Amino acid sequence: MTLNELLVEWSYRTEKGYPDMGNPSDILILEKILNELNIPFNEIISNLGEAALNPNELSKDRGPNIGPGLEFNDRIEKFLDKIRKGEEFELTDGSKIVIDINSSSPSIGRLEKKDIKGKTLLFIDTKGSSYPLSKFKKTKEFGAGSGSGGGTTNTMYQESAHCFGCAIAYYLKKGNITPEDLTLDNFTQVESYVEMNTTLDKVVSFLESSPAWKVSISKSVNKILSLFPNKNYEFHRGSSFVDKIYNAWKVGKKEQGLKLADDKWNPADIWLVSDTIKNVDFSNELGVLNGEISQFYEDGNLIGVSLKAIKKEATHTVYNDPNIPSNNIYEYESYKSTTKSASTTIIYKGGSIVFRNFSVDRGFAAEINGAGAQGGKAGHSGINDVLKLNNIPQLPSSNEVLKAFTINDKEYYSRLYNLYNKFIENTSEDNFKEIFKEKPLSWKTGKFMSLELLSKILDNKDEKINEILNDIMRYAASSTKISSQFIKIS
Repeated sequence: MTLNELLVEWSYRTEKGYPDMGNPSDILILEKILNELNIPFNEIISNLGEAALNPNELSKDRGPNIGPGLEFNDRIEKFLDKIRKGEEFELTDGSKIVIDINSSSPSIGRLEKKDIKGKTLLFIDTKGSSYPLSKFKKTKEFGAGSGSGGGTTNTMYQESAHCFGCAIAYYLKKGNITPEDLTLDNFTQVESYVEMNTTLDKVVSFLESSPAWKVSISKSVNKILSLFPNKNYEFHRGSSFVDKIYNAWKVGKKEQGLKLADDKWNPADIWLVSDTIKNVDFSNELGVLNGEISQFYEDGNLIGVSLKAIKKEATHTVYNDPNIPSNNIYEYESYKSTTKSASTTIIYKGGSIVFRNFSVDRGFAAEINGAGAQGGKAGHSGINDVLKLNNIPQLPSSNEVLKAFTINDKEYYSRLYNLYNKFIENTSEDNFKEIFKEKPLSWKTGKFMSLELLSKILDNKDEKINEILNDIMRYAASSTKISSQFIKIS
């Protein structure tokens, strides 16, 4: 995978359609992609966290990571306090400086008046060297996530904290827990029931710096306990046992020539594991593997749990239960595609799916709007997996299409002309040549891909059209034909 393809894939999977470096969920998605590609991600993720300060960042509150006993939530006030105390500031290159108050008085004055937006701030250190604000690292005290990797690391800690919370509920309290039960002493007593890819002290440190998570965790844990009581579970997050599950999936996926992301097969964050199956060797054949996971789920021996932050009361939804037919049956109604836009839209009862390029001239994906998987996406590889599972020829690669229209390939031009006549308007070739000549490369590639996909979908009987449509929707919701059973607590 090239760097550009990596960025495109990352964009596919984000909620906004593009990555936000300040969004922990987006950083976690990148971690998962790198993990799927067997690329060491710790250093990469860490480097992404080397963000610099700027006037906008400094004007914000410090957020939930300020930690206990810290008196300033205002980042500017914290910055000024460090200057007055002669404390060191860390720079983006890893070096540290102490700001000279007298020499830096003009910028300090702007900070005191909070008149910094759109202004250039220059600080002189005690050795006489000058540094603009952009050279100052955005550390934890100025709102960065804790530890290497920031948001993604925090996700690891909060998911691991759920494991400890479950262990406390099942083995220590033997009933519901409260936020006050999430303590170091209690964690230590139940540590033998938790397997994770981090350390106890880091999980505790995270909860101390982000106490709001204790409320959410306790609500999730109590919901899990109510659904799966009286079972001798261990609680796993990123353990060798979890790796064994996903390694079996990866082998099976490769054998079928699929590119489905791990979290589209099973997005579980933690796993409840009974002693009876700890030594099980999972099948590499996907149908058998999914059957094993469903049977273990039904017997209460293996529960994959997808976690979301709880604001009020915890609810649950079971996905991919083979014993329960899907209630979400989406019916095709119509499509919309115009000369003006490079995108094409399929309209179904309750919503729509937009097929378009998410970057200027490549990055083809489907985005769900409306019932079923609001904001969900299926990237190029995911769409091709859906087509493959339905025995339909796959879309060409974005690079192939881009190259074809860059060199004005006659075959691709002719195909686009035919698709245009079929789905938009019946026009002469001379008229289409004029339209084609005026359109940018992004329109040519986007229109070709979206209409080509539309043709592959609609060139079927009504029943098959709905089946393909539902497969795309299920992909966006991690409920494809080959996804495995899990429960979501939200």
